[in-house]
Amino acid sequence: MSTQTDTDTDTILRMPLKTLGLRSGMSLQTRRLVEGASKKEAQFFGAIEGKGVMVGPQSADATQTGMEEGEVCVVRGFTGQYEFSFLSKVLQTFEKPFAYALLAYPAQVDARRVRQSMRTKVSWPTTARPASAAPDISARLVDLVDISTDGAMVRTPDPLGTIGELVDLVMDVTVDGHPVQLQLRGKICHHNRPVGQDHFFAGLAFQGSSQNDKLVLNYLTQNSVN
Repeated sequence: MSTQTDTDTDTILRMPLKTLGLRSGMSLQTRRLVEGASKKEAQFFGAIEGKGVMVGPQSADATQTGMEEGEVCVVRGFTGQYEFSFLSKVLQTFEKPFAYALLAYPAQVDARRVRQSMRTKVSWPTTARPASAAPDISARLVDLVDISTDGAMVRTPDPLGTIGELVDLVMDVTVDGHPVQLQLRGKICHHNRPVGQDHFFAGLAFQGSSQNDKLVLNYLTQNSVN
């Protein structure tokens, strides 16, 4: 696992887009720079350095991008470590084989590091249950994709919940050779289904973790072998 530290997470950095390590399916927000335009949930499809960035609607069933060629838009996103934004011009829009817009490749992006460490890929037995669910609602199995001391990513066959909703997670892990059941509460920060896939990804930020929870998470992220 690679770990980075920064004493000033409020510092805005100017950096190349490629250094962010964007992956296909990552959630974005786009907003046209016209009066009255609202933010649109979107996702990153890919980029060719120096040529263009492909973004499209978050829904795999969408048929239009909501953008027009020639207009300027602002793009915002979160990589799991950096919040970033950039301005770009819409070069082209497409409807087939899926809806997406080709944006001009930005020379630099504005970025702010909000997490000190990248997440560690893991695969532990994990269940999830809405924190507000009635007592008779059972927890369901989810696929834990990665984890850090601050949050986790899970994969589910259907939506886990809405952005901002609280979810209770239970993980069966091993600490120094001993089984431990870790119970955590997380807030859904982003949620999407990548184009061409039949499952959803939800990013969760842990809320109210105890000092013992944090110690266990730190041990796990430092000692996990995949």
